[in-house]
Amino acid sequence: MAKRSSNSGANSVGTNVETCFGILSATQDQIRFADTKAAFLFGINTLMFGFVASTSGLLKQSLAQQGASAASIAALIALVAFGLAASVAVVILISAVMSRFGELAPKSRAYFGHIARQYGKDYAKYVGEIQGMSQDDWTEELGTQIVEVSHIALAKHKWIWRAGAATVVSFACWLVCLVAVAFLP
Repeated sequence: MAKRSSNSGANSVGTNVETCFGILSATQDQIRFADTKAAFLFGINTLMFGFVASTSGLLKQSLAQQGASAASIAALIALVAFGLAASVAVVILISAVMSRFGELAPKSRAYFGHIARQYGKDYAKYVGEIQGMSQDDWTEELGTQIVEVSHIALAKHKWIWRAGAATVVSFACWLVCLVAVAFLP
């Protein structure tokens, strides 16, 4: 296995900062990717809600005119199950895309929330501090941000997975409801 050079010259430190910016950018892209998935799943649930709204009218009319048939009971159970599963999916999706403001994260001069809280409108103070930072200071700041943003990205992807699972359940219930409504007298 090849060993990396232990040369800690200015070029390697500058490269570390550039590498950190690249990793931070890629990790932030994962957050945007998770949010895009959330929008897709939300759209699917919205479409199904629309179809169910029209189906519930047919079901209500059938129950009023024909009484409780096997098809209407199956459609009603599937409709309620769909409503529950889709509602769970939507709540999870909303939670997944809610902003996180890093209150528990280590203080950072690279995170907008901490910058705004710590410096307010004192632009000169912020500029003065970052001008005095070494390449090693920047590597530490960016490394901290990479770890924090990685936790956010991982949490978002886990929540999106859960919402996807709830959407699959709601989709199955939606299909059962549609099939059952097709057999209404």
